[in-house]
Amino acid sequence: MDEGLDDLKYSSEALAARFLLFQGLNEINVIVEDTNKEYIYETIFKRLLGEQFKISAIFAVGGKLKVKERYHEFGEITEGIRNFYIVDGDFDRYIYSDEMIDASCFIYLKTYNIENYFLDEDACVQFAKGRLKQMDKEVRAKINFNYWKNRIVQEASKLFLCYCFIKKYHPTIETVSRSSYLFIDIKTGFEQQNGAYQEYWQSVIELDTDAQNKIDKIDAIYQNVNGPDYFNLICGKFLLDSLYCYLRNIFGSKFNHNDFKWHLVNNFDISKLNYIKDAILQVRDSFD
Repeated sequence: MDEGLDDLKYSSEALAARFLLFQGLNEINVIVEDTNKEYIYETIFKRLLGEQFKISAIFAVGGKLKVKERYHEFGEITEGIRNFYIVDGDFDRYIYSDEMIDASCFIYLKTYNIENYFLDEDACVQFAKGRLKQMDKEVRAKINFNYWKNRIVQEASKLFLCYCFIKKYHPTIETVSRSSYLFIDIKTGFEQQNGAYQEYWQSVIELDTDAQNKIDKIDAIYQNVNGPDYFNLICGKFLLDSLYCYLRNIFGSKFNHNDFKWHLVNNFDISKLNYIKDAILQVRDSFD
């Protein structure tokens, strides 16, 4: 899409017009970052909120900066309808905490992004069962979900600490948008054993003679927020790619990545997002 048309599509004027278009059809307005993922958020919010609210449209505006702009433009209420802004956690809590918006209607995910929540053992077992054609106990043992999760999180934590450092001190350099497969071995789902990370680490060190010390400080801030589990630091899309490769190796055959993701969207433990539901209900009750 032409850049000018793209800006128009996600402008405050365009969003205001859409708010009015769905007036009476939405009981709350939900504004998110990810364009072309409205159907995913609709599914999630239907699972999360049930029949408590009618939501006929999700407003995806194209990035966190634009969500923040829309918050400053529209605030908590538009034409009597309460607005809720949902954004990725990303690295904000560890490097941009002073810039985070503190408002009851502006909700930062506790994880890196929404995909982190899809990574659910029971949903994964259910998906694997139809392919392995075994009983639950056998499937659970074979996929060994916690082994996969603990290993890839530990392996990838060093990479994402580097990404966090670069995001803070060298923000023009590409980080999370790099292909997962520059680090992940497609045959195992785990870290490549060809020295790819060591080579990347060397390039990071060359950016800044104090890189190690700065990364250690970011690490300390992260652990102060989340403890020693690095799951929330790592992009859920990266982890999903890892899990896909890991399961493909177990199944001994390929399967569709998008179909797998869609299964997880519809079957992950939705209670992990109860903090979003609680925030929405609390704001609603405060206005009643």
